[in-house]
Amino acid sequence: MKLLLNIYIRAFIRLLKSPPHFRVVLNYVKYLWARKMGLEVVSHTPTNVVIYTTKNCNLNCDFCFIGDDLNPNNGGEFELMYDQYLKITENEFFKNALRVGLLGGEPFIARDIFEILEDLNKRRKVVTVVTNSTLLKGSKLERFINCAPDILGLSLYESNWADVERVFLAMQKKSIVWIQTILEADGLNEIYRSLDFCVSIGCKNIRFSNYYPTYGKGMEKVIFHDDQSFVELKKVITKQYGNKLNIDWPAPVSRELKSKSCQQPISYVHLDNQGAIGACFMRPPNESQYGNIFEKDSWNGARHKELRSYMNSTGSDCDPDCRYCENLSEDLYKI
Repeated sequence: MKLLLNIYIRAFIRLLKSPPHFRVVLNYVKYLWARKMGLEVVSHTPTNVVIYTTKNCNLNCDFCFIGDDLNPNNGGEFELMYDQYLKITENEFFKNALRVGLLGGEPFIARDIFEILEDLNKRRKVVTVVTNSTLLKGSKLERFINCAPDILGLSLYESNWADVERVFLAMQKKSIVWIQTILEADGLNEIYRSLDFCVSIGCKNIRFSNYYPTYGKGMEKVIFHDDQSFVELKKVITKQYGNKLNIDWPAPVSRELKSKSCQQPISYVHLDNQGAIGACFMRPPNESQYGNIFEKDSWNGARHKELRSYMNSTGSDCDPDCRYCENLSEDLYKI
């Protein structure tokens, strides 16, 4: 929470300098009402919209949240071109959103990424980008500095530490930057490497995510609520690093489903370059399931209402894709 609070305070200051349009504020109020009332049919559009610039990536991690959608054979068909981006900006999903994020794959594979960022920065949105940093070198990095997003997430993997350091040092005065990485139950002590790395380069913000098992594989890597090693580690790390770093901890997964706090079915969508909707982090754009933003009332389709119904219910019923997601039992953005 300390990390999020730090980010939100700085983002709020940025919004004071360039306030969002009234329609964005009204849409957010409608979201709060839907949240309070537990509505399944909503009158607002998502407060957070994340656009995939591509489904391709120059890395191929087994824990990638878009799973089989990564690096498809027809990946070129899903690269976000500038004219496609402009079409999306004319839609109410974009117009009403408080935050617009760019994601991938690796977003900097897309050829028009800088033109898109330059335009986004003029539109009174909180702009976020998540990247593995590996492609941001030389003239690309210089151009990125000149169209920096408000918030920048740098994904840390085994092979890209030097890249993350380079991009952080270049961007730390231009964006609110955090480093993010996966923490696995069978490798908890690896956390020290990541923490010491952040301290060494001067990055105060780090976010750890829980491992998401794909197709039931990798359950040994998931941090569960009864993992005493994690509980003890968290105490030790908080004592050792609490004054040096703003740490966002992964949410442990409950072995028995007791609570459902995720707000993504009423606050958040992913989009591809065609406007196809993905319901959350674990559900990449799929028009046949979740609709398209260019269809009338697409966000109140059957699958979206079903997900809201699951989240609003007090029982243990749950969509199977949600069961081992760390966001099931917490509000990811806490806003």
